[in-house]
Amino acid sequence: MEAEQSTEQSIAVIAAAFAALGQPSRLKIVRLLLSAYPKGLPAGDIQKELGIAAPTLSHHLDKLRQVGIVAAIKERQWIWYSVRSESLKHLIDFLYEECCTRNQVINLDNMDFAETDNSDDNPECCR
Repeated sequence: MEAEQSTEQSIAVIAAAFAALGQPSRLKIVRLLLSAYPKGLPAGDIQKELGIAAPTLSHHLDKLRQVGIVAAIKERQWIWYSVRSESLKHLIDFLYEECCTRNQVINLDNMDFAETDNSDDNPECCR
């Protein structure tokens, strides 16, 4: 019962992260921050680049921070935002978690990945 509850909580957390990414401005913010990885960007630069009003940008960044996709670090009068790459990797891993254990609906051999991960923590079919 406890493991089932933990799995449901984990799925709820992942669903919240995907919901946050499901908003077009937030997705643009994450892509922009990925282009500045690992240092990130100050909020003002994000605002200039994407043309999002300051209060709206603040709302979007706060939502991304709440679900763990973005980190915020205050440096003097600026707040720098950066992508938490481990969170994005966790979301991708979740999507592919069942690829090797069920009926292999997704044939990863036919997928075109920009970079492949040959680490030992991925099953053979997921490399």
